[in-house]
Amino acid sequence: MSRRTDLAGTKNVDYDKAAEVYDQVRTGDPEMMHQILSEVLLGRNSIILDIGCGTANNTLLVSRTTHARVVGIDLSSGMLHEAKNKAPEIHLARASANHLAFENRTFDLVFMTEVLHHLADVPPVISETFRVLQASGKFCIVTQSHDQIDHRMTTRFFPSTAEIDKGRYPNIEVAKKHLRAAGFINVRSKPFTFARVPLGNEYLETVEKKGYSMLHKISEADYQEGLKELRATYAAGERLEYAPGYAFIWGSKSLR
Repeated sequence: MSRRTDLAGTKNVDYDKAAEVYDQVRTGDPEMMHQILSEVLLGRNSIILDIGCGTANNTLLVSRTTHARVVGIDLSSGMLHEAKNKAPEIHLARASANHLAFENRTFDLVFMTEVLHHLADVPPVISETFRVLQASGKFCIVTQSHDQIDHRMTTRFFPSTAEIDKGRYPNIEVAKKHLRAAGFINVRSKPFTFARVPLGNEYLETVEKKGYSMLHKISEADYQEGLKELRATYAAGERLEYAPGYAFIWGSKSLR
């Protein structure tokens, strides 16, 4: 059974168990993948690595958009089992990002989406990413700033999740510092706010199934109190809308 270890001393999330319902409440994010792919030149001969691919929702989107060879790795055997069922054309492996089983200069692009806060030790992962990137290859981390965490819809109903996640999510400037220390150049971060969308019953269902990892980390009392408030909000007919914000952190490997 696989439980990812987090930076903060809070309850770990059992991702093998979460895999059973993950695809019922989570899908790939085409706009997020567009933001990544619009920054790189890729072709059929390119090789891409998705670190922490989960059930391969985004991995599959990248594969079908670029027609490149895409590799996905994750620590959870449960997540990978679900991934292999729907993405047999993608090479998937159970592996740690601290010790990537690939040769030097293998990949043209490495990306990780909403993974950074699950890493127990960030610098070794970034160093390994640098090692396996081709000269001129690019690395993209999709994460959230502490301000973006404060503005989540889940923070409104489950305020204790914000403090927990601000302990899990590295500060953006700290993350950029790690990239520079590993040897990356042209390190930058780009905040992006997605279009505002209505949160229908599917959002409530996701919360009820604890489809967001931070809901596994708060106390059961906090969870039940927030869930009660959320259900009451829907029952009262309030229209919930949310414009999610993310930070895209980029680094390049030099030609040398």
